[in-house]
Amino acid sequence: MEAFEVNLDSVDDLKNLKPYEFDSISILAGEGKDAEQIDARTLTILLELRQIFKDYAAETANKVNTDLIAEIVDSEETDLVIKAGVEDFLLTNQFVSKILAQASQEPEVLPIYRELFSAEGNELYLKPISLYFPPKHLGKLTFADCVLAAQNRGEVCIGVKISAQARNKDKNFGIDLIPSLKKQLNLSLNDALITLAEDET
Repeated sequence: MEAFEVNLDSVDDLKNLKPYEFDSISILAGEGKDAEQIDARTLTILLELRQIFKDYAAETANKVNTDLIAEIVDSEETDLVIKAGVEDFLLTNQFVSKILAQASQEPEVLPIYRELFSAEGNELYLKPISLYFPPKHLGKLTFADCVLAAQNRGEVCIGVKISAQARNKDKNFGIDLIPSLKKQLNLSLNDALITLAEDET
């Protein structure tokens, strides 16, 4: 593992990192006087990376497969994030407030969060649907089928991610958590199960 200290406000520094060679890039929220300023800097970095990817693809004819993940402080900025080409992002304010609200009403969930946020133990993963079902079965599934398939691998399925809805705000960006076990799912090979598991394999 290597660590580099670079100026993220410098396009040249970003180019020198060759970001298109990474599997994924996570941009965490920095510091600022308010959420708007913090998110503005995050979006600037996102747009610069997208332009670097675009230029690299045009110059080499190579497709860039790097996943961009961003931490967004203000949920009102999600439309701008989607337009910047980011399909995976973490809404810090919503995430923390929902955990606190749940823990205040149901203190028994705290051991679960300790497990999730500790360095050891199980974690949440987005796993490709191909790990669980052959292509011919994808059009006939319920959420119960997904739960059973995950259990057969020693995992707990808590939802699905529908890639076709990744840019649809009204569909929660394709994330469907704890649907009815009877819910019919029209899944494709581009979709994923959201599971609690020991590793990503």
